[in-house]
Amino acid sequence: MFYCPVCKSQDIFPVAGGYIGQVYLCKKCKYRGSFVLEIDDPAALEEADRDAKKNPR
Repeated sequence: MFYCPVCKSQDIFPVAGGYIGQVYLCKKCKYRGSFVLEIDDPAALEEADRDAKKNPR
């Protein structure tokens, strides 16, 4: 499952690919980029988000 790195939405889809690599677009926050989160367990995403809020860098 792919997730948006900005808003953590699953409403993200590829808009370009091939020679330049894959580019994704998030429908929710309009993020456009090649970096997306790929996580098999949705609970792991929630846990990582909680940890990031608890220990900001």
